[in-house]
Amino acid sequence: MRGFIVLLLASVFSLNAFGQTSSRSLLSHLQGEWDMKGTVMKKPVQYAAEGVWVLQGQFLSFHMKDVAIPPRYEANLSIGIDSSLNQFVAHWLDVFGGAGARVVGFGILSTERIEILYPYPEGRFRNLFNYDYQKDAWTLVIESEGKDGHWSLFAQYSIVRKR
Repeated sequence: MRGFIVLLLASVFSLNAFGQTSSRSLLSHLQGEWDMKGTVMKKPVQYAAEGVWVLQGQFLSFHMKDVAIPPRYEANLSIGIDSSLNQFVAHWLDVFGGAGARVVGFGILSTERIEILYPYPEGRFRNLFNYDYQKDAWTLVIESEGKDGHWSLFAQYSIVRKR
């Protein structure tokens, strides 16, 4: 019986480590320089973006900047992994300042996509990153939750690697 318990615990820890490693691998696909095109509140936007590992590889920092001169929008999204809770942890900082930066986003670790939920007091937002391995490209959909519990499109982007 003792051997079974040791084997069971080893399996649980191995799966958690595998999930963290695989999720980190998924995050790694955000490294590099990107072109982002899409819409925010149905208006067209275009950003230059770059993903880099920071803080000794603990966070993937994804920096987005409007290509307009002068830029109208700029943001930095930092995504880390909390293996003890099996979660992505994210912080979105942008030109709108500290009030919006008070909320930390969370999402269940996945090897398929990155989904992060931000519980803002005025309503939740979620980021849905999907990676296309064949095209080496991402889509990002940002949705807001209404008081009725239904999700509405806030922004959507195609994220294509710069060549």
